[in-house]
Amino acid sequence: MAVMYPADIEEYEEASEGEKRVFRFLKEAARPHKDYICWYEPPIGSEGKEPDFVLFSKSLGLLVLEVKDWTSQQIISYSPHTFTILIGGKKEERTNPDKQAKGYVNRLNEKLKEFPEFLSDDPKYSGNPRIPIGRMVVFSNISKEEYSDSKFKWLLDSERFLSGDDLDATGEFLCDASGRKFRERISKVFPFPFQGLHQKEVDKLCFIIWPEGQIDLPARAGSGKTRFQREVLALDESQARVALRLGKGHQIIKGPPGSGKTLVLIHRCYHLFKYSPKAKRILLVCYNIALLGYLKRLIQEKGLRIGEKGIAVYHFYELCSRILNEPVHYENEDSEYYDLVTQEALENLKNGKSRIAPFDAILIDEGQDFQEEMLMVLLELLKPEGDLVIGLDSYQDLYRRKFSWKSVGIRVSGRTRHLKTVYRNTLEIFDSTQRFIGEIPGMGRQPSTLPFDFAFHGDLPEFHQFANLEEVQDFLIDDLKRCVGSEDCKRSEIAIIYDDKIYGPSRFTYDNRALPMRILNKLETSGIPAFWVSQDARSKEMYDITTDRVSLISVHSSKGLDFDLVYLIGIDHIASTEETKEALNSLVYVAMTRAKYRLVIPYIEETELIKRMKDCILNG
Repeated sequence: MAVMYPADIEEYEEASEGEKRVFRFLKEAARPHKDYICWYEPPIGSEGKEPDFVLFSKSLGLLVLEVKDWTSQQIISYSPHTFTILIGGKKEERTNPDKQAKGYVNRLNEKLKEFPEFLSDDPKYSGNPRIPIGRMVVFSNISKEEYSDSKFKWLLDSERFLSGDDLDATGEFLCDASGRKFRERISKVFPFPFQGLHQKEVDKLCFIIWPEGQIDLPARAGSGKTRFQREVLALDESQARVALRLGKGHQIIKGPPGSGKTLVLIHRCYHLFKYSPKAKRILLVCYNIALLGYLKRLIQEKGLRIGEKGIAVYHFYELCSRILNEPVHYENEDSEYYDLVTQEALENLKNGKSRIAPFDAILIDEGQDFQEEMLMVLLELLKPEGDLVIGLDSYQDLYRRKFSWKSVGIRVSGRTRHLKTVYRNTLEIFDSTQRFIGEIPGMGRQPSTLPFDFAFHGDLPEFHQFANLEEVQDFLIDDLKRCVGSEDCKRSEIAIIYDDKIYGPSRFTYDNRALPMRILNKLETSGIPAFWVSQDARSKEMYDITTDRVSLISVHSSKGLDFDLVYLIGIDHIASTEETKEALNSLVYVAMTRAKYRLVIPYIEETELIKRMKDCILNG
């Protein structure tokens, strides 16, 4: 079948029966299928108005199709500008569909003019797009004979008209397996011959016409890195396709940090909400409180609401609080307290005492953070035939929670998708982190659809040894001022990531908070705006990555986030043992992979952990 966006509209409640019929027709008639791409209601209109279909032929150009379900008996009168239609016994005036289609053609032309690579280099057509754009009107309920007998045929050239007969399964177009007759028919409506596009240009055109396949990441203060933004858009299209291909039921999305697991979940939320009328109650849940605001921003960037009439977005213990209908302390309690909260939430759900209604779909970000009982809570909130999608990376498991999916009741055998392309980090940072966890470096096979050379380079992670903490702080201030002053980085793109925990064989406890407090005080007295994200639960809930301040954040709170520049502080105070080695490897891995362009590791004592990090990074 031809490439269709979205993949199906049968359950899309706003689509008319005629539009669904045309969708099925184009999917089969446009042959060879590899030569066609079709978009349903792409938002190219200046005021959010959308043509019914835009079809791209790699040999002909772009074709706008406007679909009308009117019968010939409904058409009362017509003019070059309007049609008067009888609907429900009442007369309604509608825009002439051919004029409507022409308006979309004009808008698409104007949009293409914004991109120099799509402008003609012929002096006669200077400033105009080199991609021809044609238009057709489809009357799905009017036959060829009715069209021939009508008077409005004088307003609508037969070459720009498709009838209900043309859409029929026994018609000449669908019976022609070669697609030649369909191509010959539509070729007559294009204004000039098409010279074609290179694959990268085709991909760029797809991004322009189908922005629903993109997420505008929340803009941080400053312009950011142009190349990174281009690559995110390219990868985002790839993640949108993964989201579209996800089937029903339970599924897992696996991938390393920066491979786009979160983007897949956001796209899946969008497509379920917009195209599946049976999935109107959707939950997106994570464990990390500081990540919650970022997820909400991404959902809102897709034009969706947060809450009852949109996507419910919670961190796990906030969800438990709503299930129990009572306050829950989100931090500073021992593990027994949180185990009890989870157990009580599970019992309330099983006994029908929860005030939260079941969800049609539940999507879990950073799924490796969830223990067995937590997942059981989420399964109790899911309708029996509901969709469950879990994004995870086992290398980022900081809590060492061991169980099998089957034991929990999650049915994912053969339903795991792997994302291999990493866009977050430079190649140098990515390779260094892979060596640290014992993996052979490699960015993975790049998707052929990406329009850019993907791997981008930077410096190796930096190690700087100092005699004491005062020297470390002085270095931080000087380096921060230099970076911000030279506009290498904006404050919102900088994080100081620290570790404030003492690690035992099975769990960790919080150390005193002197380190982040001293760093925060030093930043403020040096005139550098900063926000202590991990100070308390309220700070985590209020965290906004777009604010023009340096983020002071713990390793655990930084999961799921990324920054241009990361200073990793306090790693040298960690005492690694055989019992804690595996957990600490994950901790350091998470911290290192938060950096996109520059990773700086100041330290005082060259511990065994620091030595191993240096050996993996500098001598890899």
